[in-house]
Parts: sequence; C-alpha cells; structure tokens
Amino acid sequence: MGKKRRIENKPWCWYCEREFEDDKVLISHQKAKHFRCTLCPRRLNTANGLAVHMQQVHKLEADRIENALPGRSTFEIEIFGMEGVPAPDRAEYERRRAEARGVDLNKKNAPSKRKRIFKGVISDADFYVQLQAHRHIMSGGKMLAPPAALPNQGAPPGAPAPLPTPAAAVPTPAIPTPGALGVTPPIPPVPSPGV
Repeated sequence: MGKKRRIENKPWCWYCEREFEDDKVLISHQKAKHFRCTLCPRRLNTANGLAVHMQQVHKLEADRIENALPGRSTFEIEIFGMEGVPAPDRAEYERRRAEARGVDLNKKNAPSKRKRIFKGVISDADFYVQLQAHRHIMSGGKMLAPPAALPNQGAPPGAPAPLPTPAAAVPTPAIPTPGALGVTPPIPPVPSPGV
C-alpha cells in the first residue's frame, strides 16, 4: 500500500460547513442530518425532495431544513453533495479555510522562486569554460571565485555567467621532464634495413 494522498479541496456541507473525506460520506451526512423527515424515518437526497415528501405524505408545509446554519435553512437552493453550492459561498469558504491554514490565495499568481535556466546556444569558448569548471568541481577541487564574479562575455542576455577555469583556481603540480633531472631517457634501437 502506498501513502495516502492528502486532498487539498475536501468536500464540505453547505448547510453546516463541516468537512468530509469524500462525496459519499458528505451525501450520507446530508441525508441523515439535513434531509431527514421529522415525522417518519424517511431520508431524502435533496431539500426539494424533503419538501415534496412533506407535502404529499404528511400534508404539511416544510418550513426549514434541520441542523442548518442561520440563513441556510431555505428550500430555494437545490444542493446534492457539493453540486449546487453557490459560487460566492464556495469562494468565501475557501478563503476562510486558506486563512486558517496560513496560505495567501493571492500568491498563487506570484512568480516562482526557481531560477530560470538558459536554454539558448552558447559559444564554444563559454562551453569550454563551463566544462572545465564542472570537471574541476567533480574532481574535488574548490573554486576560488563565485561564478557571478566573472564577466559574462560573448553570451546573450540572461545567459548564466561562465565558471572560472580550473587552471586559474588551483595550480597544478609541475611534472619534471626526464631531461630536467639530468638523466636522458634511453633511445630505442632503430631497426636497420636487412639484407
């Protein structure tokens, strides 16, 4: 079994503003708490279904919906689960819920904090500089200057700054040549043309 996915927009009851795990649980809640007949054990799917049931079976007018918040006990709005919830009420509920979580809904349109990656063509020289710097870093060397300290020559605007060359960052040890030590290397014999 995998991790249970966290649902950001949980369904909620418009009549009492209670949240539920899924729509099935919400619908059974509405049947049990809001669309239940007060005179018989009948549970209906919608408020209008309850009103019709009260008129036809019990010959009474239903005056309000049970267990609803003030101002939401009317039969004028047809709601089944989350279907039919007025858009202003839905937006207001989402705003209050986001406020309670500490999320600003206006920041959804804000630019991302991720750096943009330059996807254009760079010159061969810039490529070589960046490649050498990458090789130097991967070999365990440390860079002396940050990439932004070097000028960005020959690159289009918005291109990343080239990294310093490894030769400038860390001196390489000189390997002595055989002639420098006073010893000359042996010369291999040249084969003579055979008779």
